[in-house]
Formats: sequence, C-alpha cells, structure tokens
Amino acid sequence: MITNPKFVVLYAENQQRVLDFCTETLGFEVQADAAYGESSRWIEVRIPEATTYLVIAEGDPEVRGLVRRRLGEMSHVWFDCDDLDATFTSLAGRGVRFPVEPQPAPWDPSGQTRWAQFADPEGTLYGLTQRGA
Repeated sequence: MITNPKFVVLYAENQQRVLDFCTETLGFEVQADAAYGESSRWIEVRIPEATTYLVIAEGDPEVRGLVRRRLGEMSHVWFDCDDLDATFTSLAGRGVRFPVEPQPAPWDPSGQTRWAQFADPEGTLYGLTQRGA
C-alpha cells in the first residue's frame, strides 16, 4: 500500500545555491549529500520531522529548459504552513521575493484557504497555503 510521497525532484542550475537557500533561509535540514555521477551530487533536504524530501538535482541546461517551457517557472511544489502571514513576514524579512503576497485562494469557494507564492534565488516559484485561515 502506498503511504506517502517520498520525494520531489527540483532541477537547479546551481545545487549549492539552492541548498543554501533551503537550509539557511527556509530552515530545512540536509538528509543526504553525496556524490552522484562524475560531477553532480544527490542532495535531499526536508522540513524537520517531515517524511517527504526535496531532492535538489543538477539539471542539465537542456532538461531545465524543457521543464521551464512545459511548466513555466512554477515548481508545482506547495508547502502548508500554520500561519501564512507570519511565514510571509519571516521569509520576506530574510530577503525572499514574493511575486504573490498572502491572499484568498481563488480555487477555494469556501474562502477557508489562503495562499502566497515565493521564489528561490534561481527564480523557481513555490506555493504556500494555509487552510482554515
């Protein structure tokens, strides 16, 4: 039986830059950082105590270009948070860019969900949500 997602792969131009952002700015912890192939690394990070990891993969420019053309800049990785406004204030105070500031989620007609969108140093976009807001 499937129990939960194991990891999501993010393709980065510069693995170290995205790793630093995830650990130093977002507060994630490193679960694995090992050589992978001749010049790359296998890097897993996670929110403390979470069971799903983010793998920061070195994406060949052609692969990254294909992903961007198909999906745009959005990573399609979303994080729940218990207090969206506090999370926004904290991350914005650390210099994180928010193309979309906290607001009601248009996909929730009940009005119980709020969302925001932030960018990493490479311009990849991520979503934040708070349910029951």
